[in-house]
Amino acid sequence: MLLKRHIPLLIVIVVGLLTLFGHFINNASVNDFVKNIATEWFDIIASFAIFLGALNMMQLHVQKIVNKKKNWQYSSLAVIGFAFAIFAGFFFRGANFIEINNIKEGKLISVSELIAEEVDEENSNLILNNILTTDGSYKIDKIFITKRNAELFMDKLALYVDDMELKSTDWGAHVQTEGSLFYWMFFKMLNPLSATMFALLAFFVASASYRAFRIRNFEATLLLVAGIILMLGRVPIGSLIPWWIVSIMLVFGFGAILAPFIKERKILFGFVSCGILFMISLGILLGWNHQAPSILSIPAIQGWIFDYPTAAGSRALMIGIGLGIVGTSFRIILGIERSFLGD
Repeated sequence: MLLKRHIPLLIVIVVGLLTLFGHFINNASVNDFVKNIATEWFDIIASFAIFLGALNMMQLHVQKIVNKKKNWQYSSLAVIGFAFAIFAGFFFRGANFIEINNIKEGKLISVSELIAEEVDEENSNLILNNILTTDGSYKIDKIFITKRNAELFMDKLALYVDDMELKSTDWGAHVQTEGSLFYWMFFKMLNPLSATMFALLAFFVASASYRAFRIRNFEATLLLVAGIILMLGRVPIGSLIPWWIVSIMLVFGFGAILAPFIKERKILFGFVSCGILFMISLGILLGWNHQAPSILSIPAIQGWIFDYPTAAGSRALMIGIGLGIVGTSFRIILGIERSFLGD
């Protein structure tokens, strides 16, 4: 009980209070702990947490495969992908390059043409100029995933080059080296799959929007009107909509807002019809065909909604989130909240 409950709770309370009051204490050691040491410990703990989370995910998928649960085939793909990423990141660099040190006399043009063909460069003169500007050591601008492919190309160069060397990118840097196995996996597999997933999410968003925009009450009506105006104002067609269509949309919007409060549909229909006639007649009399007021411009309405009501709602949410973080932090620091201990 002491090791599992009291000591971890004591560590959380001491570190939490020290980090909290460290922002109000003008002491070099305390400030260094808050700004540097605590942050480094957080990064270390987060790294181990990510590692343990990945192992836990693999354990769940392996158990699903072993027990042949529903859709276990997808779990097998997840396990294979995880193993492939670990292999490409920790065991196989797949980032080899060739460095040329000495080219035979009179063979410079032939070498530049071979390299241009290998790196898919149409103009071999660019390769030639790059070789001439080096100090005798030229690195071919291509990463070979396997050493076998690099050695095959070195065999072609052996007729024209006296000294060349096959090297590999340093461990760690290979994951960000363009052309490496890990880089290929990330940009040729993970990125397209992520784009596909978000493309499919668009259909779920459309379905959820349809359900949310169904006019059932006053709040749903506001969401419907604001959503339509925001979507139209964000696309070029919104600025092409004439004033009289915008005025009709506004009248329909006011009618939709008043609909829950007016039980008699004939009165509501008459209100909307009179509003449309009034707005169109007023626009014709005031010459809105030449200069319409900004209130009848979709982009202007959209900008106002985004700058004022949306900003106010976002700030209110952020204030609520901040208060929730403060409350939860105090509960953890004071030992009231012990869910992280398993209680």
